[in-house]
Amino acid sequence: SEFIMPATRRSSRAAPSTSSTNGKSPSRSRSRSPARSAASKTKKPKTADASVKTSVVINKSPAPTTTSSIFGLLAVGTVAVALTQGGTPVSFAPFVMCVSQLYAYTLLSGSSTLSPRKLYALSALGGALAVGYVMGSSLPLKGPAVPLLCFYIGLMLSTPAYLVHTVATKLNVSEGLSYELLLPIFSTGVEYCHSRIFPYGSYGILPYCQFGNLPVMQLASVGGVWAIEFFVSYVSSCVSVLVRPSAAGSKASHPTLRRLLLAIALVYSYGGMRLRFLSWEGAPNAPSTRVMKISGVWVPNTMVIREELLRHHLGIIMDGKPGPGESQEDFSSAAWSAIVEKSLADYDSFVAQIEKEAANGADVVMLPELSLTTFQGDGVTDDRVSTEALLDKLAKAAVDNGVFVGAGIGYNEPFKPVDDLSDFTRVVLEKPEGMTGVESNRFVLLSPKPVPLDVFDEVLNGAQSHPNVALDYRKRNPVPIIEGPFGLEGNYTIPVADVDFFGDGQPVKTASVICFDMEHPWHTQQLGSKASIILNPSYDWPGLNPYHARIVAFRAIETGTSVFHHCLAGTTISVDYLGNTLLSGDYFAKNGNPAKESCIPLNPDVLCSAPVHTANLPLKGVNTIYGYISDFIAWVSISVGLLLLARPGNSKL
Repeated sequence: SEFIMPATRRSSRAAPSTSSTNGKSPSRSRSRSPARSAASKTKKPKTADASVKTSVVINKSPAPTTTSSIFGLLAVGTVAVALTQGGTPVSFAPFVMCVSQLYAYTLLSGSSTLSPRKLYALSALGGALAVGYVMGSSLPLKGPAVPLLCFYIGLMLSTPAYLVHTVATKLNVSEGLSYELLLPIFSTGVEYCHSRIFPYGSYGILPYCQFGNLPVMQLASVGGVWAIEFFVSYVSSCVSVLVRPSAAGSKASHPTLRRLLLAIALVYSYGGMRLRFLSWEGAPNAPSTRVMKISGVWVPNTMVIREELLRHHLGIIMDGKPGPGESQEDFSSAAWSAIVEKSLADYDSFVAQIEKEAANGADVVMLPELSLTTFQGDGVTDDRVSTEALLDKLAKAAVDNGVFVGAGIGYNEPFKPVDDLSDFTRVVLEKPEGMTGVESNRFVLLSPKPVPLDVFDEVLNGAQSHPNVALDYRKRNPVPIIEGPFGLEGNYTIPVADVDFFGDGQPVKTASVICFDMEHPWHTQQLGSKASIILNPSYDWPGLNPYHARIVAFRAIETGTSVFHHCLAGTTISVDYLGNTLLSGDYFAKNGNPAKESCIPLNPDVLCSAPVHTANLPLKGVNTIYGYISDFIAWVSISVGLLLLARPGNSKL
């Protein structure tokens, strides 16, 4: 004990001279006077020297503290991942996730127990747990597919930070513009590649967290959501540099801070000017902008019919019960008779609502996706539910009421065999022998006046199924598993029709995409600078609500169009070409009902009866850069990222 205390006091002075990696010159340790050095030498027995060395080694080994800090950052990142997913993601969550991941990698040099690959695996595992907790119930999957999909998403969200660490270590760069751009390059490239191979498209990517942040959302008009991804990642990268202890003394003058503030100023200036000068609302813009009143309505039996048809197509995987056609090859069963009667009741209900909404001044009366179903093909013996009969009925309602009628219709062939299922689908659906029944998911817009063939484009729309059909779109991207196996192929090219809604000789360029098509921006991009409005029928389930609806705002900004997204079992939303929300209403929020009496899907005692949703949609669009360059920013990021990964180590960046 006689030698430990002096040794401990001297260790704090000796520590700087024993470390050559902290940037300080070793000459400082020799600047003491000769007399002081000689005195210190005469006072140090060998046992004291050993104590000094032991004390210094202990002070230089921060592994336990560093490792615990890394795990703390992993915990923060996991919580942030959870906040980026689900129905209502949080806008700042992507920044917290990226900063915590990057900062954790900078601490690895002080940990003796963690390697970059271990940290990568732990980060992916944490992300998978977060995704599973938030999104597990919203995925239309069962069994081992759910944890596998969650782990894949967690891996994808953890990959950009790992690639940044790999390239930065290989090229010996830890700060400056070259380092700050690594995360945006890899984040944009990874999320774009993920979206193109992911069964659910762009669902769940980080840019969608910025819904409501209108100035930042305007970046979608330049490079799509990938421009937003690039900006969010760049801000996160800069913050991760500024929070390091090495930047503590010079933050105010740090070049990274100056670049960060410049980037934020440019983005918000661009977004602010776009919102100011392209707005259609307010004087003097509003008086010169035509608007169209759209009423979104529902019919009562859609969800019951769709449940029966899904069981018929997909089999007992739905709920363990046989479908109406599993043992019947025609319409002779009681189950099919019930479906026919419910379908006819829905036809009549829609006609009644067309009359009511037209009397209230609606220009368009619209149903969500698959609200009505027609039946045809071998085995169908009732012509009352044929496509021809339904279109005749809706066209007559349009003519009688002088209103346009839009309807999501399933053209169903219930007894057509489907033998070419993939092995994966056969296993998941438990259908080794194949499947029965196919369906074409369509949106049809009928005019109160006949539409000439030279106006109706049969090359894009297919054969005009009725003289009053102005637009006929077939869904291009069916939902995997629950729709894809029996869904017929849709439009690769989205038709844009010149629709004269007011009969004044000023047609409006009108297009339609259906539900899940909105998760595929590379599909809707073709509408940029071509269409003015998009009619978007949809069909959700509670786990997607309201996230799926909010994606529509990004498609509107990308394409420069105003969108009416009418959704069954979800949120109906209408947005203009700047992303402003014009209407938002939840299907499950029945007006005037206390919570305990709110509607319950498929429960005959508390059937859903949502109120009519009405929006005034501006009939003008704007040109966007994204409409011309498409996913250019994403492809550049992928190319640069691959070049960086292939670059030899220790080369100048």
